[in-house]
Amino acid sequence: MRLIVGLHHLELGGSQLNALDLAVSMRDYGHEVAVFGNYTDRPGPMADLVRAAGLPLISERHSAVRLGKTMPARPALSRAIGRAAREFRADLLHVYEFSVGLDAFYGAHVRRGLPVVTTIYGMRVPRWMPRYGEIIVGTQQLVDEAAGFRARPTLIEPPVNTDSDDPAAVDGRAFRARHGVGDDEIMIGVVSRLEPDMKAEGILRTIRAVGLLDDPRVRFVVVGDGPSFADVSAEADRVNTALGRPAVVMAGAMEDPRPAYAGADLMVGMGGSALRAMAFAQPLVVLGIRGFFLPAGPDTIDHFLREGFYGIGEGDVDAAPLAAALRTLVDDPALRAERGRWGRRLILDRFSLKAAAKTLNEVYERALANPVRPSRRLSEGARVAGHKAVADLLSDSARRRVRRFLG
Repeated sequence: MRLIVGLHHLELGGSQLNALDLAVSMRDYGHEVAVFGNYTDRPGPMADLVRAAGLPLISERHSAVRLGKTMPARPALSRAIGRAAREFRADLLHVYEFSVGLDAFYGAHVRRGLPVVTTIYGMRVPRWMPRYGEIIVGTQQLVDEAAGFRARPTLIEPPVNTDSDDPAAVDGRAFRARHGVGDDEIMIGVVSRLEPDMKAEGILRTIRAVGLLDDPRVRFVVVGDGPSFADVSAEADRVNTALGRPAVVMAGAMEDPRPAYAGADLMVGMGGSALRAMAFAQPLVVLGIRGFFLPAGPDTIDHFLREGFYGIGEGDVDAAPLAAALRTLVDDPALRAERGRWGRRLILDRFSLKAAAKTLNEVYERALANPVRPSRRLSEGARVAGHKAVADLLSDSARRRVRRFLG
């Protein structure tokens, strides 16, 4: 099979890294695999990682990369994906996140009938997405929700390469030394793209929690870059000034952040980064939005297995409760070690890349075995365009009323 894996951009991020790991696994299954990605200025660091993995990269520069309101797809990107599929002679497209899913749906599926598999590692599956075809989601909750209005999705939890993400394979001491973290200090780490929609809030709250801890042993190291970098840096400067010491370190982005995971004593984070932290046997506090946080452990794992390593709180963004949760781990090295061992076992048992790759290959086989007639492709394309346009024009409350009416 000839396969194109489509990324929603070429910056570093959990979804992109998961996509690359699985693309390499599919190549190891014997498929011919290329990666497609777009960029606005210059190719991001994912481009180098794709090439380093030995996969061909098809990338194009486009100035307008956001999916506009009432638009079913981005015309330039739809054409680009369709062109890439023709030139690579692809048998199937596997794209990540719903915006690229729509670009591929209109650019290669509706016109030419090419099967499209879409992975959505966000927190919702839009109701206007195509009702047929293979969709992959990362939580059981999304499987159950989406099954109410479309063909049932497949659950593939964000996979972890347990061979490379292994505390025995990486030495974090050089990372600590480079950022001035002493052997006697307790390093809290986070590896995340710094963006306002989902991630910056929890990191800002953690910085404030470190300020409330006011513990000279504690250093918080933030690894990542993105549009919220300036805001996060400003908060770090404020807390450092108040404490009179560099308690928060802005380390910037790393193409290979494994030394940051290996060098920490405990981690905060969400999604794929949270899973990688546990793969490195790090105790973990999971972050979310609207004040959500929850330590990962045997007593909380049911929440994460159903809803993902993320959460939405009640809106109370006070940092004091988070500071108390961090204090419990900071003051108890035995608990940190116990949670670290538990997390590593969980990743090995449930989130390994090998198991995910086997399931993904089965998804591809189903997609290829179920071609769609031109008449159905056209009618579904019209339905998606109309449904999305109406949804974009309605207020949140109006959308909720329509959903209740439709059952």
